[in-house]
Amino acid sequence: MDRGRDEFRKRILAESLSDRYGVALLAGDAQAAEHVAQEALELSLGEALLYDLVVGPAMHRIGQLWAAGEIGVAHEHLATQITTRVLVLAHELAGLPGQRERHRAMCAAVEGEQHVVALDMAAKLLDSAGYDVLPLGADVPTDALPTIVADFEPTVFALSATMPENRERVHAAVDVLTGPGGGLGLILGGASVPPDLKLNPQVVVEPNVAGVVEAADALVRRARLN
Repeated sequence: MDRGRDEFRKRILAESLSDRYGVALLAGDAQAAEHVAQEALELSLGEALLYDLVVGPAMHRIGQLWAAGEIGVAHEHLATQITTRVLVLAHELAGLPGQRERHRAMCAAVEGEQHVVALDMAAKLLDSAGYDVLPLGADVPTDALPTIVADFEPTVFALSATMPENRERVHAAVDVLTGPGGGLGLILGGASVPPDLKLNPQVVVEPNVAGVVEAADALVRRARLN
């Protein structure tokens, strides 16, 4: 019961903080946005809930306003830049010790995908958990993936796709990354992960940034059993 009340309290706090964070983004006030992130950590929300319940929803609302023409592209870009700065600050403030074995995790957006804020959050959470993280960023060509995997030998690969036009590219990337001879674990996230995607034990679809470490751990455990 106490745990349930604590989770409810954290979610109520996060909603309030997310509203304030969104207002700071619309105002272009980086300092106010940083204060919100610091307050979230001081209130014991933790890095994962900060990303998943405070920053993520606020950025989603910014995206909706931009799509509806209620704010301009400058507002959307400024919000993204401020959030990128906040992610770095929050990651440093959290200071979580690495507690897992040094498995390599690579994070990338599918070819054509430019939205990487959630991907950056995932990379920071994996790094905090002790993974050796190599962030590749936006628009990673599908035909480059085999060489990337061969050169860097990750245990886990987190792949993100947000824009609807990139749905077919997710299919192509999954086919490449889960091809013959691979023990690579694949985490898929983002609004454009196809609902009809046929998964296998190497693949986890994780809709929430906060779940990326748990998803990575599950894939690592599976790899050990094979």
